[in-house]
Amino acid sequence: MNKKITLLCLSAILFVSLGFSASAQEATIHGAVYEWDSFDPLEHVIVEVNSTPSQSMLANYGIYSFNLDPGTYLISASYYSGNELTAYTEEEVTITDDGDYVLDLILFPVYYDDSLLNESEFTELDDIASFSDSDDEAPSSVLSGSSVLIIVIFLIIILTGVLFFVKQKKNSSTSEDSSCDDLSDEFVSDDTIYGLAGLPDDLREVVSIIAKNDGRITQKDLRTKVKHSEAKVSLMISDLESRGIVRKFKKGRGNIIILENLDEPDSTDSSGSESEMAESSNNDQDNDK
Repeated sequence: MNKKITLLCLSAILFVSLGFSASAQEATIHGAVYEWDSFDPLEHVIVEVNSTPSQSMLANYGIYSFNLDPGTYLISASYYSGNELTAYTEEEVTITDDGDYVLDLILFPVYYDDSLLNESEFTELDDIASFSDSDDEAPSSVLSGSSVLIIVIFLIIILTGVLFFVKQKKNSSTSEDSSCDDLSDEFVSDDTIYGLAGLPDDLREVVSIIAKNDGRITQKDLRTKVKHSEAKVSLMISDLESRGIVRKFKKGRGNIIILENLDEPDSTDSSGSESEMAESSNNDQDNDK
């Protein structure tokens, strides 16, 4: 007696555990039922599934739902107008594990006479479905096109900036070359007078400035007319003096630079000019202090 009770309890426990296990593996499949021509939800549709035992329901508001174990099933939907079947569809679905499955159904009209079947309507339906799929992919294509357009605009802006920079640099170089050519022309004309062929450009510039100042200038005035430092000007004057092109002598607190190959004026004018330049040099240095 005790053995029978024990076996009965074990059987009950096993049956309950199997039941819980089976229910734990159940999946839910649900969806909506639509008309084939308008894609509006179709009410009062009978939806059936060939489960064991079979299940069926009336899809009010076009919504249905079933709980199914893993397996392959055939789900059918039927719509009646009066007692006559007017629309029907069926779909096969495979349940692999528990979870939530969505399967929407589209009901097609039922033709009892095959000659009345208009295949163009179903072709149109396929086109509509393809168009719907293309709509889903459209945002990514549009996004890709927008990205390409932005990249092209960005590259055009960069290219425009580079061309503008190159043009500005070219114009600057052209103006500098023009200035150098003008300066070279002046030096060439000076070469014919002072014999300065082969002299560096900076030294030729100094000689040209002195020549335009009647062949003599204070070192301070010369420094204001060239774009060089005081040390650089002193070195250039020393170089010209070593070449015998200029002569430098001390007058007061400054230096006076004279071109060697100019005709020397008379002593009176020279003394007067030197005195004036020395006084100008002293006044400039006093002003600097």
